[in-house]
Amino acid sequence: MNLLDVSGFLYGTAFFAYLAASILYVIGVTGRKIKTQTPGAANRWTNWGYRMILAGMLAHAGAITTRGIYGGYIPVSNMFEYMSFWAFTIILAYVVINAFYKLPSLGAFVAPVGLLVLAYASVFPQDHKPLIPALQSYWLNIHVTTAALGEGILTISFAAGLMYLLRTTDLTKGSRSAKFLEFVMFLFLALLAFVVTASAFAGAGYSHQMFADTPQEVTYKMPPIVGPTGTELGSQGSLAGIPLPLFNAPSWMNGNNASVQFNTIIWTLLSVAVLYLVLRLLARQPLSAVVAKWVRNLDPDMLDELSYRGVAIGYPVFTLGALVFAMIWAQEAWGSYWSWDPKETWALITWLYYTAYLHLRLRHGWEGAKSAWMAVAGFVVIMFLLVGVNLIISGLHSYAT
Repeated sequence: MNLLDVSGFLYGTAFFAYLAASILYVIGVTGRKIKTQTPGAANRWTNWGYRMILAGMLAHAGAITTRGIYGGYIPVSNMFEYMSFWAFTIILAYVVINAFYKLPSLGAFVAPVGLLVLAYASVFPQDHKPLIPALQSYWLNIHVTTAALGEGILTISFAAGLMYLLRTTDLTKGSRSAKFLEFVMFLFLALLAFVVTASAFAGAGYSHQMFADTPQEVTYKMPPIVGPTGTELGSQGSLAGIPLPLFNAPSWMNGNNASVQFNTIIWTLLSVAVLYLVLRLLARQPLSAVVAKWVRNLDPDMLDELSYRGVAIGYPVFTLGALVFAMIWAQEAWGSYWSWDPKETWALITWLYYTAYLHLRLRHGWEGAKSAWMAVAGFVVIMFLLVGVNLIISGLHSYAT
């Protein structure tokens, strides 16, 4: 067994530790005993959840270290490595912040997020390849790890902001805020649905090749509901008796993998629709109302302060990693500090967004619900920066896919 095999084993160990921590935290915050204690206090379930999340973080650190030693660089060069590292920073940020705030209920939100990000990372190829010339620089370690750490801390702000909104919003009247919170639940389930669906087809060994308008072969990892432009409908097999593809990607979608990306979106929407409907039927109420019960005894002011602290700490770290260090590396690698590459542009948009958050909170008194909504929406911006730009928009950072 070489170090790469050891790393894979440790990644798996971290995944199951985070899964166990998520279950223990949820039991802890939904059980009857927690309701009789001081709001936010720990019980034996959340104590064990914290122990499991610590064990998972240590295994995760070991996985990153062994993979790094095997490759000779910090493993953040592709989607699997970067998303795995981001999951680690989320858990690390929680462990550090929890040492000061002692808020077990936060773990019931953060542990599932870290688990889901790590599961999402596992969808991508995990084989190890030598660094391409563009990445052979010590700035890879400095720029990418610092940016990921900033994003991990900002994720804590999202979790605390979501908890604040669930704690303070009246979810029984069908208000606009209640509908938005339900939409946030839907988006979270969409990521879960994608992971489950992609993992299921990967586990079944599904793979289908076809050609687009160009001679280059296109590989589908899910049945091709959407075909490349010019493909004859119904000519690529069937699924449950339905001939595929049902339609082709529109001609304005550029790139050989445009149809695959569109197909992934369709499968995600179908999967999350089924998952959401099943959970709604089981819960017999909006999912946001179910989750809101976990935080009904918490102090809203404390959650608001925690959400703000997440941005106050994460913002300068992200600024250094995603902008300052990135521009220095860009000057060395491409001869220009700024190229308006899609990844650079969205990093700037993310930075401007959190700059606006701090300005509105500190200068205009945006506290409470307004601040919490910005923290929640900021996580969506980060997700597009990390996922949408890498997989949908091509540019100088396309190697990261």
